[in-house]
This record gives sequence, C-alpha cells and structure tokens, in this order.
Amino acid sequence: MSNNPTCDIIFDPDHWAKYGAPHAAIDKIRAQSPIIWYDHDEFDPVWLVTRHQDVEFIGKNNELFLSSPRTVIHNPKGYVSPLVGLPQLDAPDHTDQRKAIQAWFTGRAVKNMEKRINEIAVELVDKMLSTDTCEFCNDVAAQLPLKMMCELLGIPEEQEPTVLQLARDIFAAADPALAKTVNSKEGVEKAMAFCSELGISRQKNPTDDLASTIANTQINGELMTIQQIASHLLIMISAGHDTTASAISGGMLALINNPDQLQKLKENPALMDKAINEMLRYVTPTTSFVRTAKEDTEVGGVKVAKGDDLCIHFSAANRDPEEFENPHAFIIDRHPNKHLVFGKGPHVCIGLLLAKIEMIALFKTLLPRISKIELDGTPEYVKSFWVTGLKKLPIRYELA
Repeated sequence: MSNNPTCDIIFDPDHWAKYGAPHAAIDKIRAQSPIIWYDHDEFDPVWLVTRHQDVEFIGKNNELFLSSPRTVIHNPKGYVSPLVGLPQLDAPDHTDQRKAIQAWFTGRAVKNMEKRINEIAVELVDKMLSTDTCEFCNDVAAQLPLKMMCELLGIPEEQEPTVLQLARDIFAAADPALAKTVNSKEGVEKAMAFCSELGISRQKNPTDDLASTIANTQINGELMTIQQIASHLLIMISAGHDTTASAISGGMLALINNPDQLQKLKENPALMDKAINEMLRYVTPTTSFVRTAKEDTEVGGVKVAKGDDLCIHFSAANRDPEEFENPHAFIIDRHPNKHLVFGKGPHVCIGLLLAKIEMIALFKTLLPRISKIELDGTPEYVKSFWVTGLKKLPIRYELA
C-alpha cells in the first residue's frame, strides 16, 4: 500500500484494464496537490507531477532533471537496466547518439516515406472493408506502424509477428492475454537478444536500412557497443510502433464515441492534422517517465532535493484544465493544442513526425470509404499503467 490511495489508482494496472485511464483520480490529485510525494510498497518514492506547466518545465530542463538512473516508475533505484538507448541517456551521450539516428526521421526523410505509408494504408483498408466487421486493434491499427518500422529496419515480413510479440512482452507484461513472458524484465531481455543478433548481423553485412545505420554509426571515432546498438534497435521495434498503434485504435474509439466529431471530420478533411493531434492528446499512449533532480531545486513552488525522483505524468498534463478548455472533451479542431504526448525538450520523441504521418494516412484512407461505423462488442484495455491503450476494439461498419 501507499501514503495515498488515490495515487494508487493511477498506478493500478487492474484499474486501467477494467476502466481505461483513471482520469477522475488524476483530476483529484492535480486539483489537491499537483506535485505530491508518493511512497508505495512496490515502487521507490517519487514526486508525482500532474500539472501541464510543471511537466513541460521538467522536460525542457534536461540538465537539471536527468533521465538516468531511473527512467520509469516501476524500476527501483537499484535496478540496472540493460537498456542504454535514447530514453535512458543524458547529455552528451544522448546528444551524440540521437544525431546518429535523427537523419532517418527528419521532415524530408518522413516525406520520402509517405508514398509507401499510403500504400500500406490502402492495402490495410482494402482488406478491412472486404468484410463488414473487424477487430480494429490487431487487424488494422497495429499493422501499419509495425509493417513500416520493420521495413525501415530491414526486418523481413515473416518476422513481423515476432516483433509485435516482443513489444507486448515489454509493455503488456502484466497482461496474460498479450504477454508470453513472466514480467517486463524478461521481456526486455528477450527483445535485447533479438536486437543484439540483428545488430551483429548488420555489422557483418550492412545494407541501406535503419538497422545498418545504427549498427555501424561511429561516436567519437568508435562504433557503439552491442548493448548500445541493441538498445536503440529495441526502442525502434517496440515504442516505434506500439504507441502509434495505441493512438490509432484509441483515436478510432474516440470518433465512434463522438459521432458529431466524426461527421465533422468526414465533412472537413482539412481538419485531419488537428484531429490527429487531438487523438494523441486524448489517448496519450505513454503515460509517464521519471526524471531525477541533479541538485536541490524547486518545481511549481515545491522544494525538490538533489537525488529526488519525479514522475512526469503526461496523461495528467494532457487533461489539465489550466491548459485545455473542457479537457475531457474530444474536439477534433481543438486549438491551441499544446499536448505533451511526445515529451518536451531534448528528449522529445524522435519518431513523432512518422507517427503523425502514419495516423493521417490511415484515417484519410478509411473515413471517406465508410458511411457508418459503430462498436460490435465491448472495447478492452491493456493491463498496464505505463504504456497503455486498447487491446481489443470490435467494430462494425458500412461502406460509403
């Protein structure tokens, strides 16, 4: 147990599985104590930070708030993660290694991928609409970002199910319906082995894919270690598609539950970019990260000691009424929409442009071709409080 039962709900995977994001509990904590000391039997204590301006402040100040040694709330201080990828790194290592990968995700690079992304979207929608029902999460939402990331990494099509399972073993380790490992630690170890093998293969036989770039990049004149290479590849094969898939399926459910907004988007396709941003804010697939104070400081008027950990909660920040008018409403043309789904500052998600383009491609292909869409069963959520989302979304639809 902990010092705060309301906070417990926020970090209870069973609650997320049964109800989805616990926004009522989050709202209560944000209103009463937007920066609160949270001490739980299962986690090392943290400052839980729920206000948008404070989460943004911490994200921007990476020299004061460090990503290591603790990146996520469920890892204790003494835990030495095998991961040494971008989310776990601080400057100058983070700066140097990010530069090595960044070229694949610039606006120009993603623009060059757009034709292929659209082709995959058309293939998926054609297959989906060959029947009048589907399970949207697995049949559609997961497939586009998975296939695109595997193609970028040079992973053959027959290994796509393996990559999908590796991501589930990490992010949905507590959900026996999805994971095949005992816990996330085992899932990470299993994925690291896969990625190490991929990295070694690309060093021996480099090609023109992203995996080869990562495996053969030199930092200060030296190749990265296999652990570093595998860590970067793991982020790509897991977070590189899983969170986008969650945003797509969550966005679809939001449209179904808000038919007026769905109709507005169908009538005004120019609103697609804003609609995608609203889906991202509304869903927030990655709920939080942890930062560690490098020195004594202050956040939002609260004194934070050197060495204190702070859990910056994006789900809370993205529903903050001080930043978003009517924050629990799904409004496709919301403006401004300064959501923090991709983080803020130097650690902003490297693949944010790719994620948005993939979402745009799928919805702009699908929505004009359907006249009606509705639930065909009960949506089900992943049993997880960190990287979250739907695991089943049965839907029924009619062709336009």
